[in-house]
Amino acid sequence: MPDLICEGDARMPARYVLGVGDSDAAAAGRWAESHARRDGIPLVRVHVGGGVTEQTPAHKVGTQEMDIVHIGGRVPEALARFVTADDVLVIGTGKTGFIHSRVFGSVSLQIAAEARCSVAVIPMIDLRFRRGIVAGVKDDDLMTAIIRAAAGEASARQEPIELIHSFFSGVIPAMVETRATIAARVAALESLVDAGTRVRTRYTQRPPAEALLDASRNAALLVVGAGHPSGAGHALGAVTHDVLVNIDAPVLVVRRTAADRTSPESAQNS
Repeated sequence: MPDLICEGDARMPARYVLGVGDSDAAAAGRWAESHARRDGIPLVRVHVGGGVTEQTPAHKVGTQEMDIVHIGGRVPEALARFVTADDVLVIGTGKTGFIHSRVFGSVSLQIAAEARCSVAVIPMIDLRFRRGIVAGVKDDDLMTAIIRAAAGEASARQEPIELIHSFFSGVIPAMVETRATIAARVAALESLVDAGTRVRTRYTQRPPAEALLDASRNAALLVVGAGHPSGAGHALGAVTHDVLVNIDAPVLVVRRTAADRTSPESAQNS
Protein backbone atom coordinates (compact mmCIF):
# COMPACT_ATOMS: atom_id res chain seq x y z
CA MET A 1 0.00 0.00 0.00
CA PRO A 2 1.44 3.45 -0.83
CA ASP A 3 2.67 5.75 1.91
CA LEU A 4 0.34 8.54 3.04
CA ILE A 5 1.65 12.10 2.96
CA CYS A 6 -0.41 14.28 5.28
CA GLU A 7 -0.49 17.74 6.72
CA GLY A 8 -1.90 19.59 9.75
CA ASP A 9 -1.01 20.12 13.39
CA ALA A 10 -1.21 18.36 16.75
CA ARG A 11 -2.56 19.58 20.07
CA MET A 12 -0.10 20.00 22.92
CA PRO A 13 -0.74 18.80 26.47
CA ALA A 14 -1.42 21.36 29.20
CA ARG A 15 1.55 20.13 31.28
CA TYR A 16 4.05 17.35 31.54
CA VAL A 17 3.82 15.84 35.03
CA LEU A 18 6.86 13.80 36.03
CA GLY A 19 6.58 11.23 38.79
CA VAL A 20 9.94 11.19 40.61
CA GLY A 21 11.36 9.30 43.55
CA ASP A 22 12.84 5.96 42.58
CA SER A 23 15.75 4.44 40.66
CA ASP A 24 13.63 3.96 37.54
CA ALA A 25 12.95 7.69 37.08
CA ALA A 26 16.21 8.87 35.45
CA ALA A 27 15.28 8.08 31.83
CA ALA A 28 11.75 9.33 32.44
CA GLY A 29 13.15 12.59 33.83
CA ARG A 30 15.31 13.16 30.77
CA TRP A 31 12.37 12.39 28.47
CA ALA A 32 9.99 14.74 30.32
CA GLU A 33 12.52 17.57 30.57
CA SER A 34 13.46 17.41 26.89
CA HIS A 35 9.82 17.32 25.80
CA ALA A 36 8.76 20.18 28.06
CA ARG A 37 11.68 22.29 26.85
CA ARG A 38 11.06 21.40 23.21
CA ASP A 39 7.32 22.14 23.36
CA GLY A 40 7.50 25.17 25.67
CA ILE A 41 5.11 23.49 28.11
CA PRO A 42 5.32 23.56 31.93
CA LEU A 43 6.92 20.58 33.64
CA VAL A 44 5.73 19.70 37.14
CA ARG A 45 7.78 17.22 39.18
CA VAL A 46 5.76 15.25 41.72
CA HIS A 47 6.95 13.03 44.56
CA VAL A 48 4.41 10.83 46.33
CA GLY A 49 5.16 10.09 49.96
CA GLY A 50 4.71 11.19 53.52
CA GLY A 51 6.15 14.65 53.00
CA VAL A 52 9.62 16.18 52.97
CA THR A 53 12.17 14.24 55.04
CA GLU A 54 15.92 13.72 54.96
CA GLN A 55 15.27 10.69 52.75
CA THR A 56 13.11 12.56 50.25
CA PRO A 57 14.88 12.38 46.88
CA ALA A 58 16.21 15.61 45.38
CA HIS A 59 15.80 16.22 41.67
CA LYS A 60 18.67 17.91 39.88
CA VAL A 61 19.50 18.96 36.35
CA GLY A 62 23.27 19.33 36.29
CA THR A 63 24.05 21.21 39.49
CA GLN A 64 20.66 22.94 39.70
CA GLU A 65 18.12 21.50 42.13
CA MET A 66 14.55 21.64 40.81
CA ASP A 67 11.35 22.22 42.76
CA ILE A 68 9.26 19.16 43.52
CA VAL A 69 5.62 19.02 44.54
CA HIS A 70 5.15 16.58 47.44
CA ILE A 71 1.83 14.79 47.79
CA GLY A 72 0.69 11.99 50.06
CA GLY A 73 -1.11 8.72 49.51
CA ARG A 74 -0.70 5.53 47.53
CA VAL A 75 1.27 6.31 44.38
CA PRO A 76 -1.23 5.39 41.62
CA GLU A 77 -4.22 7.07 43.27
CA ALA A 78 -2.23 10.13 44.39
CA LEU A 79 -0.87 10.80 40.90
CA ALA A 80 -4.31 10.18 39.39
CA ARG A 81 -5.78 12.84 41.69
CA PHE A 82 -3.00 15.31 40.87
CA VAL A 83 -3.17 15.24 37.08
CA THR A 84 -5.85 16.77 34.85
CA ALA A 85 -7.28 15.10 31.75
CA ASP A 86 -5.17 17.30 29.44
CA ASP A 87 -1.79 16.56 31.10
CA VAL A 88 0.76 13.95 30.07
CA LEU A 89 1.98 12.00 33.09
CA VAL A 90 5.55 10.70 32.65
CA ILE A 91 6.76 7.74 34.72
CA GLY A 92 9.75 5.41 34.63
CA THR A 93 9.95 1.65 34.73
CA GLY A 94 12.80 -0.80 35.18
CA LYS A 95 10.78 -3.51 33.42
CA THR A 96 11.93 -4.35 29.89
CA GLY A 97 11.75 -7.40 27.67
CA PHE A 98 9.24 -10.16 26.98
CA ILE A 99 7.95 -11.95 30.05
CA HIS A 100 4.54 -13.00 28.66
CA SER A 101 2.72 -12.47 31.92
CA ARG A 102 -0.74 -11.20 32.80
CA VAL A 103 0.12 -10.33 36.38
CA PHE A 104 -1.14 -6.78 36.91
CA GLY A 105 1.29 -5.92 39.68
CA SER A 106 3.85 -3.34 38.62
CA VAL A 107 3.42 0.24 39.82
CA SER A 108 3.77 1.61 36.29
CA LEU A 109 0.86 -0.53 35.11
CA GLN A 110 -1.29 0.59 38.02
CA ILE A 111 -0.46 4.26 37.42
CA ALA A 112 -1.28 3.98 33.71
CA ALA A 113 -4.57 2.33 34.62
CA GLU A 114 -5.56 4.87 37.27
CA ALA A 115 -4.61 8.14 35.52
CA ARG A 116 -7.29 9.98 33.58
CA CYS A 117 -4.72 11.58 31.26
CA SER A 118 -2.27 10.19 28.74
CA VAL A 119 0.72 8.46 30.34
CA ALA A 120 4.26 8.13 28.98
CA VAL A 121 6.04 5.06 30.40
CA ILE A 122 9.79 5.30 29.84
CA PRO A 123 11.98 2.21 30.39
CA MET A 124 15.62 2.34 31.47
CA ILE A 125 17.12 1.90 28.00
CA ASP A 126 19.41 3.94 25.76
CA LEU A 127 17.15 6.13 23.60
CA ARG A 128 19.87 8.04 21.73
CA PHE A 129 19.86 6.01 18.53
CA ARG A 130 16.17 5.21 18.26
CA ARG A 131 14.20 6.63 15.38
CA GLY A 132 10.62 6.74 14.14
CA ILE A 133 7.18 6.66 15.72
CA VAL A 134 5.02 3.54 15.81
CA ALA A 135 1.29 3.75 16.58
CA GLY A 136 -1.33 1.06 17.00
CA VAL A 137 -4.67 1.96 15.40
CA LYS A 138 -8.11 0.45 15.09
CA ASP A 139 -11.50 1.77 14.09
CA ASP A 140 -12.52 3.23 17.47
CA ASP A 141 -12.94 6.55 19.27
CA LEU A 142 -9.25 6.72 20.30
CA MET A 143 -7.92 6.69 16.74
CA THR A 144 -7.98 10.49 16.40
CA ALA A 145 -6.05 11.02 19.65
CA ILE A 146 -3.51 8.31 18.78
CA ILE A 147 -2.73 9.75 15.35
CA ARG A 148 -2.65 13.28 16.76
CA ALA A 149 -0.11 12.25 19.43
CA ALA A 150 2.02 10.33 16.93
CA ALA A 151 1.88 13.27 14.51
CA GLY A 152 3.08 15.74 17.13
CA GLU A 153 6.05 13.59 18.08
CA ALA A 154 6.96 12.79 14.47
CA SER A 155 6.79 16.46 13.48
CA ALA A 156 8.98 17.55 16.39
CA ARG A 157 11.56 14.85 15.65
CA GLN A 158 11.20 15.11 11.84
CA GLU A 159 10.80 11.35 11.63
CA PRO A 160 8.30 8.99 9.98
CA ILE A 161 5.21 7.34 11.45
CA GLU A 162 4.30 3.68 11.05
CA LEU A 163 0.65 2.87 11.79
CA ILE A 164 0.03 -0.76 12.74
CA HIS A 165 -3.40 -2.36 12.45
CA SER A 166 -3.94 -5.97 13.49
CA PHE A 167 -6.82 -8.07 12.19
CA PHE A 168 -6.14 -10.72 14.85
CA SER A 169 -9.23 -11.81 16.79
CA GLY A 170 -8.94 -14.57 19.38
CA VAL A 171 -6.93 -17.74 18.78
CA ILE A 172 -7.54 -17.76 15.03
CA PRO A 173 -6.87 -14.59 13.01
CA ALA A 174 -10.04 -13.16 11.53
CA MET A 175 -10.69 -10.24 9.19
CA VAL A 176 -12.98 -8.45 11.65
CA GLU A 177 -12.38 -5.08 10.01
CA THR A 178 -11.62 -4.40 6.36
CA ARG A 179 -8.57 -2.55 5.13
CA ALA A 180 -10.93 -0.15 3.40
CA THR A 181 -12.49 0.84 6.73
CA ILE A 182 -9.16 1.62 8.36
CA ALA A 183 -7.76 3.29 5.23
CA ALA A 184 -10.81 5.55 5.09
CA ARG A 185 -10.40 6.55 8.75
CA VAL A 186 -6.69 7.26 8.26
CA ALA A 187 -7.40 9.32 5.14
CA ALA A 188 -9.99 11.34 7.08
CA LEU A 189 -7.31 12.15 9.66
CA GLU A 190 -4.60 13.19 7.19
CA SER A 191 -4.88 16.83 8.23
CA LEU A 192 -3.48 15.96 11.67
CA VAL A 193 -0.05 15.18 10.23
CA ASP A 194 2.47 17.67 8.83
CA ALA A 195 2.98 17.67 5.07
CA GLY A 196 6.63 16.67 5.45
CA THR A 197 5.94 13.63 7.63
CA ARG A 198 5.89 10.26 5.91
CA VAL A 199 3.17 7.91 7.17
CA ARG A 200 3.05 4.21 6.38
CA THR A 201 0.10 1.98 7.29
CA ARG A 202 0.89 -1.69 7.86
CA TYR A 203 -1.68 -4.48 8.25
CA THR A 204 -1.01 -7.72 10.10
CA GLN A 205 -2.76 -10.85 11.35
CA ARG A 206 -0.36 -11.22 14.29
CA PRO A 207 -1.67 -10.57 17.83
CA PRO A 208 -1.66 -6.77 18.19
CA ALA A 209 0.61 -6.46 21.25
CA GLU A 210 3.16 -8.79 19.66
CA ALA A 211 3.09 -6.85 16.38
CA LEU A 212 3.43 -3.49 18.14
CA LEU A 213 6.31 -4.59 20.35
CA ASP A 214 8.16 -6.08 17.39
CA ALA A 215 7.66 -2.95 15.25
CA SER A 216 8.85 -0.64 18.04
CA ARG A 217 12.06 -2.45 19.04
CA ASN A 218 14.17 0.41 17.66
CA ALA A 219 11.52 3.15 17.68
CA ALA A 220 11.72 6.42 19.57
CA LEU A 221 8.12 6.05 20.74
CA LEU A 222 5.23 3.61 20.61
CA VAL A 223 1.78 5.22 20.81
CA VAL A 224 -1.20 3.11 21.90
CA GLY A 225 -4.70 3.82 23.13
CA ALA A 226 -5.69 3.07 26.70
CA GLY A 227 -8.16 0.56 25.31
CA HIS A 228 -11.70 -0.39 26.27
CA PRO A 229 -11.68 -2.80 29.20
CA SER A 230 -14.84 -4.31 30.58
CA GLY A 231 -16.14 -2.49 33.65
CA ALA A 232 -15.95 1.13 34.78
CA GLY A 233 -12.99 3.37 35.50
CA HIS A 234 -9.82 4.24 33.62
CA ALA A 235 -8.36 0.72 33.49
CA LEU A 236 -6.35 -0.52 30.52
CA GLY A 237 -7.44 -2.75 27.67
CA ALA A 238 -5.76 -6.12 27.16
CA VAL A 239 -3.49 -5.01 24.30
CA THR A 240 -2.13 -1.99 26.18
CA HIS A 241 -1.67 -4.10 29.32
CA ASP A 242 0.38 -6.66 27.37
CA VAL A 243 2.46 -3.91 25.71
CA LEU A 244 3.37 -2.43 29.10
CA VAL A 245 4.08 -5.81 30.67
CA ASN A 246 6.56 -6.53 27.86
CA ILE A 247 7.72 -2.93 27.27
CA ASP A 248 10.78 -2.53 25.01
CA ALA A 249 10.45 1.14 23.98
CA PRO A 250 9.02 4.37 25.39
CA VAL A 251 5.23 3.96 25.31
CA LEU A 252 2.67 6.75 25.26
CA VAL A 253 -0.72 5.47 26.47
CA VAL A 254 -3.25 7.88 24.99
CA ARG A 255 -6.57 8.95 26.41
CA ARG A 256 -8.74 11.52 24.70
CA THR A 257 -8.30 15.17 25.68
CA ALA A 258 -11.26 17.51 26.13
CA ALA A 259 -10.57 18.83 22.61
CA ASP A 260 -10.69 15.30 21.18
CA ARG A 261 -13.98 14.58 22.90
CA THR A 262 -15.62 17.65 21.35
CA SER A 263 -14.05 17.44 17.87
CA PRO A 264 -16.42 16.93 14.88
CA GLU A 265 -14.56 13.79 13.79
CA SER A 266 -14.90 12.30 17.26
CA ALA A 267 -18.60 13.10 17.42
CA GLN A 268 -19.18 11.23 14.17
CA ASN A 269 -17.63 8.09 15.65
CA SER A 270 -19.13 8.20 19.15
